[in-house]
Amino acid sequence: MKELFLAVDPSLDAAPFQQILEQIRAFIERGELQAGDPLPTVRQLAGDLGVAPNTVARAYAELQAEGWLTGDGRRGTHVAPHAPAADGRSRARLLREAVAQFVATLSHRGYSADEVSSALERFVKP
Repeated sequence: MKELFLAVDPSLDAAPFQQILEQIRAFIERGELQAGDPLPTVRQLAGDLGVAPNTVARAYAELQAEGWLTGDGRRGTHVAPHAPAADGRSRARLLREAVAQFVATLSHRGYSADEVSSALERFVKP
């Protein structure tokens, strides 16, 4: 089983199950997890992350419903043989969603749109 470096940040606005879901999806999109690769058990991952097992179970269930994972009872959870492709449109949509979530989190922390924009420009430019 490949070692996954997942983390849950309680300071983020995103719910822990959503953070787990997005990280696993990103591992698959980047090819770090490939078709058939096993994932940790719900209990194992929950213990590693310090979250309730239901949190991990929800993330796995949503990823299964979206076609990213398959669950086979005692055999565990694996990356689906034909996970959704990350075509240009879905990549663009995922990027927009990630940026929107990032900006919303910073807005809730009191940063203005100008502060966020300036920081991003400085960070992105070499």
